[in-house]
Amino acid sequence: MSEKITYPFGYRAFSLNILSQLPVIGFESAKIEKAEVYIYEDQVPESLHKIVNKGVLYQSNETEFLFRLDNVAAYYIRNGREIAIQRFSNASDDEISAFLTGTAFGALLHQRHLLPLHASSVIFNDECLVFAGLSGAGKSTLALALINAGGILLSDDISVIDFSGNKPAVCPAFPFIKIWEDSLKHLGISSTGLKPVRSDLKKYYIPVSKFSHVCTAIRHIYILSNHNQKEVQIQPLRGVDKFIVMKKHTFMFRGIPQTGLEKNHFLLANQLADQVPVTILKRPGGEFNTEKLLQIIVGNL
Repeated sequence: MSEKITYPFGYRAFSLNILSQLPVIGFESAKIEKAEVYIYEDQVPESLHKIVNKGVLYQSNETEFLFRLDNVAAYYIRNGREIAIQRFSNASDDEISAFLTGTAFGALLHQRHLLPLHASSVIFNDECLVFAGLSGAGKSTLALALINAGGILLSDDISVIDFSGNKPAVCPAFPFIKIWEDSLKHLGISSTGLKPVRSDLKKYYIPVSKFSHVCTAIRHIYILSNHNQKEVQIQPLRGVDKFIVMKKHTFMFRGIPQTGLEKNHFLLANQLADQVPVTILKRPGGEFNTEKLLQIIVGNL
């Protein structure tokens, strides 16, 4: 990291103080004097010297994660502290941010020995509810529906779990929800005037005024999925099944196998599964009845 770099942008996200050379779309601005994470533009390695895990777009080991996206950028994440970005083809800050706040920070959070779940989290009726699921499961849609019903946002898409208190808690991420146009239509919200996440996607940032800045103990984790039945079904999980779904819904898990980060993940995911109830929430495929889901969730509490 060059000492000559100036960092005009300060942010607070995932309970981390961040200084950045470039604007990060979605992160909450903050006056930062001492940072835990630095983001800057620089040349990045063509390849890692030590490769433990490798995919089509990425390479990783315990302290480094490198991934490249054609026509956007290459991102080099190191030691849970630095994110170097090599911009390609005059990519916009919007395009850079879309992958910076997702993939890049997912890798960085693992390097910091934290547990990032692929989940959205909302405080509803004074209880922290976590909604995990695969892409398209409805995490952000349900989170926004709860906020419209009086809830408070903690995180969208990535929920970082804090274990420093008596119970596992979700750290506040940033006061935006990224949501697809189809979900907006379902909730009766127009996309007019909303900022797109990327120019080639019908996915948008929704600013959320009701946002908590405090880590909040988890009351319940719901795993969202769908099935071919006509009714919504809930299935409480027990024992090792809880750990299995925590692993399945860990954000960016593919970068940590066969490293000390995987051992750390095992301990944290096991602790989370031991201390927090986990329930599978299945809805009919092709139907997303938010009112019915909210009734079931409130009834389950």
